[in-house]
Parts: sequence; structure tokens; C-alpha cells
Amino acid sequence: MDRNPRGEVFFTMSEKTPLMRDALRAIEASRDDLPDALARIADFILKEPEVAVRASMSDLAALSGSGEASIVRFCRKLGFDGFPAFKISLASDIAYRNGAEPRETDLGTRISDAVRATVDGTSVEDLREVAARLTAARNIDIFGAGVSGIVARLFAYRFSRIGLVARGLDDPVIAEEIVGALDDRSVYMTISETGLTRQTERMLSLAGDRGAYRIAVSGRRIADLGGLCDKLLIATPLSPLPERGEIGPSVAKVVLCELLADQVKLRRKASPTNRS
Repeated sequence: MDRNPRGEVFFTMSEKTPLMRDALRAIEASRDDLPDALARIADFILKEPEVAVRASMSDLAALSGSGEASIVRFCRKLGFDGFPAFKISLASDIAYRNGAEPRETDLGTRISDAVRATVDGTSVEDLREVAARLTAARNIDIFGAGVSGIVARLFAYRFSRIGLVARGLDDPVIAEEIVGALDDRSVYMTISETGLTRQTERMLSLAGDRGAYRIAVSGRRIADLGGLCDKLLIATPLSPLPERGEIGPSVAKVVLCELLADQVKLRRKASPTNRS
């Protein structure tokens, strides 16, 4: 954190990345250094985060007794590109904070319940549609960040073992470069736990511009995410929700991968000539 010549606090680029994942902590840390208009916004969000995350910019301005220009300044002062990026981070933060409760259920039960719910909650029709797209695709690119990047590589490995051309990506710079080569014969898949991150939103939007078939595998059913992809597959989250860094939620996603692989194999068995 630093100050400009007018004494206002701003966050440097080295501090920017972690704050993208923790909006409420960023607000708490900067609250006392904010000018009055921005402090009113901070106070309202800290008091009513669930209301704030559902509000439009004009609604939040009215609720906090500020103006829309102040909302934009507030977001940028915290290191976000704008209000939409801030809301994505805030939604992620709320989901994790609401899930930070004592674990009264053992880990095995939490994981098995999530896997069972994922299998039961995923329609065969959706799996068949995605499998058909995967089978016909010239290439399959799968992107995830952090732990989801590891899961993306597992998806790519499994698909490759059944003869599909797939690669897992966890570097957003490389992933964005690759998006430019996609076309209507491509499949682009994102893996995420919280649903809609800034990177997920950007990658899906760019892939759509190129005509690729877009699949999102997520631990949350978010309306904005569904609007950015052709098919949304939900890996039921653990209950209680996981803390940051837990890898337990990856299990349900791996099960989704196996369900898709099974459908690809069934499709090929039913039509032996359909190998690509």
C-alpha cells in the first residue's frame, strides 16, 4: 500500500493480485484512509455485503449515499479495473466467508456427498451433448487458475488417453494467446470453484468471439457464468463450503471428467466410424 502526492492510499501492482481474491479484507485494511465519500461506500459494503453484491452501480450509490463516479473510484482504489471486477471478487469472498464454519461432518462424508450430488444432478443429455462436441473438436483447451489449473491438466490427461486432442492451461497469458487461434471447430473449457472469476469471464468471452463451443465446470451456479458459455456443468461444492486452499472440491470435478470420458467412449462404441 502506498500514497499519492495528495495523500490518498492506493495499492501497488505487487499487492494487487492477492486483493483480487479478498475484497472484504482489502476494504477493511483501507477503510480509515478513505475520503468521506468512499468511506461511506466501504461502510455499507462491510455492513451489508450480500446486499452490495446484488446491487447495480446506481443502486449501490444510492444505498451508500454516494455517486456512481465515487463507486468507480472506490473500485479502482482497491486495485480493481472497475465495478464488475470488484463484484466478482466480492461474490467469491462472501461465498468463502459464509462457508467458514466448524466442520462437524467428517471429510469423507463431505466429499462422498458432493460426488453423489454431482452424479445425480448432472443430466445424461448434457453429458451427451458435451461428449459429442468433444469428439468432434479439432482441439480442446482447458483453463483453470490455482488448484483449478491442476484439475484442468487432469481433464486434459484423461481426454488425451481416450484419443482426444486436449491440453490443460494454468497460465492466463498463454491461455489468452491460445484463444486467438480458436475457431468453430474448437472446444474451450474453464474450471473454477467459485464460478465467475475475472479470468474465467475474459477467457470465455474471447473464446465465444472466436466461435468456439464453451464449457464451464464450476462449483457455483451463477447466472452471469451461464450466459458466457454454451454448457454449464456443476460440481456440487462441499458442505460446509471449503476454506481457501482445500483441494477436496477437486474430487467432484474429476468425477465430472470421468462421466464425460464415459460418454465419449459410449458414443464411439455406438458409432465405430466416429473417431474424431
